[in-house]
Amino acid sequence: MAEVQDSHPDLPIGGLREITLRIPGECFFCETISLPASVAKEAEGKNKLFENKVEELILEKLQDLSFSPYPPDQLAWGFHACKMGARAIFFATPLARLKQLGWENLDLFRRVFPSFVSLFSHPREKSQMEFLLHEDTLTLACFSKGSSVPNELFSLPVRWDKEDALEVVKSKLLSLVDVANYTPANSVVIATEVNRLPEGIFEFDHAPFEEESRSMAPPDKIRISADELWNHDLRHINFKKTEKKKRAQSRNRWKSMGFAVAATLVLLVCFVGLKIGGFKLKENEELSLEMGRQVPLVLESQKLLEKLKQNKLGGIDPFGALGRVAVHRGGPPDNPDLWFSLAHFETRSHVRLEGEGKNVESINTFLEKLERANVSSIRKGRSGEELRKIKSGGGKTTFEVEIDLFEEKPQKVAPSDARSSLPTERVKES
Repeated sequence: MAEVQDSHPDLPIGGLREITLRIPGECFFCETISLPASVAKEAEGKNKLFENKVEELILEKLQDLSFSPYPPDQLAWGFHACKMGARAIFFATPLARLKQLGWENLDLFRRVFPSFVSLFSHPREKSQMEFLLHEDTLTLACFSKGSSVPNELFSLPVRWDKEDALEVVKSKLLSLVDVANYTPANSVVIATEVNRLPEGIFEFDHAPFEEESRSMAPPDKIRISADELWNHDLRHINFKKTEKKKRAQSRNRWKSMGFAVAATLVLLVCFVGLKIGGFKLKENEELSLEMGRQVPLVLESQKLLEKLKQNKLGGIDPFGALGRVAVHRGGPPDNPDLWFSLAHFETRSHVRLEGEGKNVESINTFLEKLERANVSSIRKGRSGEELRKIKSGGGKTTFEVEIDLFEEKPQKVAPSDARSSLPTERVKES
């Protein structure tokens, strides 16, 4: 499931429960600390105890007025720790800052991470630097050999409207670290989609920034366990504890329901088989009559199997679908060339969109971009004509179009507003 950060008022609030939100890295202040030897020793062989000890140390750090201008309850923060390297990095940003940028009600989302979270996936085999690009944010992380915790981590926004924008930001980031201590980064890697797998794993897709490299090799699949990612989640500690328990109970209920559905299908197949065996003992007239009575059962079975198939594919994913479509609207983020007023999902792939554009050309350009990028195609009616209507009048241009979304295409990230790093003045809790 792809992430979505924009607000879509036409979609249900409950849909946010399936969204993994990634906040731009430049919003965060990051600090790497060395862990006392006693922490690893006391928690030897006990990962949960180790994480609790690290969490206590970071809380003490955040409560220090000389270190943090904000108390912990006014911050969205998380951490990543490496027992092998005896180090931890924590990252924090004021909740008031996120609210100003439009990210509110974080508890409604499935998960909330910083954009650089997938860098914490594994210990490095050598001291090295890595560049990670997510939407309009470029992050530089510097790792020591054998550690998954970066010694230094900095993020800056990329302004794509300027010449050599990416190279300029790379230079600025490199000026902040001692490059002589690390192997240079070979290239910039793009963080694209993130998916939640059934076995309790989150899968982050990484692809090369260069078009040539991207077409020659499939994206890297970075996998991190859901349990470990709770430490990286930016929500309040008490919320995360309650939510972990609630979701564990929910998973158990779904497993029970799955067993019940499977048992029902087995019984249904056995029942139909017995009925068919009984039909063979009857004369042709009775056989035809009885088989006619079974038609509704067969149709219901087909509907149930089709529904299970759709659920296995992920069901209807409105936020993911709109996220893939919206990046092709054109124009700046705060003033796109067109916007949607309605999104109706007939099926997983059949979508009807209505909205308004700046002009007819911007709407036609948007639809052409979708087809060129292999995101979707315009549906055709029985007459063979494309199902799209564009009307201009009264000072506005509206459109209505039906499209077929293609499966498993990588999401192209859309520009977002630049964000600043953590302020230095303390504010009173509202």
